[in-house]
Amino acid sequence: MFLAWKEIRHGKGKFALIVAMIALIGYLAFFLTSLAYGLASSYTNGIDGWGASAFLMTEDANDNSALSLIPSATYDEIALSSGAKAKLGLFPSVIKSAAVSSTQSNVYVFGVEDASFLLSSVVSSGTLGPSEAIGDFSLQKDGYALGDAFTLVGSTMTFTLTGFTSNATFQTAPIVYLNLASFDTAYGLPSGASSLVIVHGTVSSLPSGLKSYSHQAFVNSLPGYGAQVATFSLMIGFLVGIASFVLGVFMYVLTMQKVAYFGVMKVQGLSNAFIAFSVVEQSLLLTVFGVAIGLGLTLLSGLFLAGKMPFAVNTLFFVGIAVAFLIFSVLGALFSVRAVLKIDPLQAIS
Repeated sequence: MFLAWKEIRHGKGKFALIVAMIALIGYLAFFLTSLAYGLASSYTNGIDGWGASAFLMTEDANDNSALSLIPSATYDEIALSSGAKAKLGLFPSVIKSAAVSSTQSNVYVFGVEDASFLLSSVVSSGTLGPSEAIGDFSLQKDGYALGDAFTLVGSTMTFTLTGFTSNATFQTAPIVYLNLASFDTAYGLPSGASSLVIVHGTVSSLPSGLKSYSHQAFVNSLPGYGAQVATFSLMIGFLVGIASFVLGVFMYVLTMQKVAYFGVMKVQGLSNAFIAFSVVEQSLLLTVFGVAIGLGLTLLSGLFLAGKMPFAVNTLFFVGIAVAFLIFSVLGALFSVRAVLKIDPLQAIS
């Protein structure tokens, strides 16, 4: 470690450029991963916190939750061996308010019952009376504030915002929560009807005409979600793989440029193990510094982009990228060390 650190201190300019290159590569990988994960999360943020074991909708809806309609009588026929069930009204809509300069906002309207476990993350933000609503914080960017009244396009009912909640998005649109009775009235549905039934437990008897989805199966059925995740996963996978390989090759070339120095070290009697460890340690130091700077820049970018772009941090993804960079940088150093150690010291010096 002493030799590796001393060389870095001696050649500050050269090694600063190397660290900067690694930092930019790391920043690119971390930043694009955060954007892709944030976009994918914006599809499901509003339902991920429920811990649902099953989503029930009608078979005729053809995997489109907005076209599903479950009457109250059918809901009563759903039997559980354990856990709880809850009704959920769900429909894409547009809201508008005279208090917000006639701005129209695309939203997803969720209708929930008063005693539903679906309200656990919402009720602390406001109340859901017959003419009340709770919206996602992103609505504030459109100018909405507490106490503002709005109407749903296609309905004459007026609702008042009593609170805002965070991470309440569905298919990238902000969620507006209504009382289920108000939801049914607004869309002209039978009393007690719902779009979905959310199960937090085990279904023992499923009425005919209903289809059960696991959480992941329901998410995959959302329009565009599967194609989006597959595209970004492939893109980022190739990015990390190619960047890691380039980093390994760079470390190899960097080490091979110092063949004469290693020849002098061997003439002085330094062991092959000492030389190998110094090269590996230096590669690790440079990579760790570069990755740390890239990660710091990514987190800093996230602070500036908060609320402007779908940006989300996934610790597991970040750890995987950092480990890949470290492994390939060490492999590049080891391959170069293997070549260096086979060189005759006098030949290397000459």
